[in-house]
Order: sequence, then structure tokens, then C-alpha cells
Amino acid sequence: MKKLNDNEIHEQLMREIKATFILIAIVAVWHVGFAFLLDGIDVLVFGMPLWFFVSTIGAFVISVAGVFVLLKKVFVNFELDEEADEERGGDVV
Repeated sequence: MKKLNDNEIHEQLMREIKATFILIAIVAVWHVGFAFLLDGIDVLVFGMPLWFFVSTIGAFVISVAGVFVLLKKVFVNFELDEEADEERGGDVV
């Protein structure tokens, strides 16, 4: 677990927030974009229209893959409240 000062914590939290919102935007554009782009095509995949399959299943796959990327590349494990933990004597009740 990393020990960061207040400024570093703020910078890290902002980095994580921005990366998460970028992932949300990518998934939303994928989901809505393919739903509208493939709406008129009469192709079925596993009994579902192509637009539904690509839009919904694709958004799910991108979401799961994106979370793994965020966890590996962006998110950092650090202590958020170091002073309060020291005041309690290190015991969490």
C-alpha cells in the first residue's frame, strides 16, 4: 500500500475519476451508436437483432475489459485516512 501526501492523493483521485469517466463515455458511445447504426439491418444473432447483440453485448465486453485496464494501469492502492488510523491505534472497529 502506497503512502501519499495530500497533494499526491488529490492528483491520483482526479486521475482515477477522469479515466473512469472516459471509460463511461466510450461505453455509452458504443452502446447508443451501434444501436442506432444497426437498427435497420434485419440480421439475427442467437435470435436477437444484430443491433441489440452488438450494442449490448459489446458494451458489456468493453466495460469488463475497461475495468481490468483501469485496475492495472490507473488505480493505485493507497491509504486514504492515515491520521485517523494512527489516532485509533491502528485498530479498526
